[in-house]
Amino acid sequence: MSRLSFALFAVASIAAACYQDEVLPAGARDVGPNAKVLLTDAPFPFDSVQSVQVYIVSIALSTHPDTGTSADSMHWVTVASPHRQIDLLTLQQGFTDSLGTGRVTADQYKAVLVTINVDSSAGIRLKNGSQAVVRWNGTGQGAYGVFVQAPVNIPDTGAVIVIDFDVGRSFVYNQRGDGAFDFFAAMRAVNRAATGSIAGTVQHDASVGGSVGPVADATVSAWAGGPGNWYVLSTGKTDATGHYRLAYLLPGTYMVSVDGPSGSNSVGSAVDSSVAVNQGFETTHNVTLSHA
Repeated sequence: MSRLSFALFAVASIAAACYQDEVLPAGARDVGPNAKVLLTDAPFPFDSVQSVQVYIVSIALSTHPDTGTSADSMHWVTVASPHRQIDLLTLQQGFTDSLGTGRVTADQYKAVLVTINVDSSAGIRLKNGSQAVVRWNGTGQGAYGVFVQAPVNIPDTGAVIVIDFDVGRSFVYNQRGDGAFDFFAAMRAVNRAATGSIAGTVQHDASVGGSVGPVADATVSAWAGGPGNWYVLSTGKTDATGHYRLAYLLPGTYMVSVDGPSGSNSVGSAVDSSVAVNQGFETTHNVTLSHA
């Protein structure tokens, strides 16, 4: 199934053209590292969807690993409390939305919680203007655990935490054959400074329509693990020019799979299990698809 992702960032001090730092009170920087939370996502895969709105209440960190059963007894530090609704479809290919700024203690963080109010979330609206049915599997406010791929070290100067929210897996479509979406939060967290990215263009060869051209709406997935244990880590979609970008991947070798647009029988798929990602760099990975 195609997927959408968005990211939350807890950051201390970074320069980016897509947002503006908030002004802190005088002397605030003497208290400790500052944490800022931003939001980003990749293109949503369903062509019939107009918007996906989720009400984000807060984001919290803990220095203790979240074993699931111990979450209630753990000490959590709230790094942002946006208390507002976010339209995930307005954030694509690395663009961010600042969700707030908060204080953290310089330490190593091993667990992250994202609190969402499902009653306040507008959910999914289709392009025909109708509201899609979303089964949130709960009511009111709930805290959702995030898979922390590697402990996040936050020094006195601060750090960046990226939470990749896999919306395709979180909003499972038509699971019961009734056209509704079932919500099961699936998120991962990494230290932004430790990551790299994969980007490129997907095109089709002359076997498709007799000429070479870009493939729009193709699904591109980065798989981690290894032979016998591959699992989807991040997914994006190509734009109208065939371009895609999978950001915030930890260094390593990934399997990258490319599937043609859903409903298309003319374009095939491609898989490469040896795409390397290096910290601080963007790996170029272009793909040419043939006729299915």
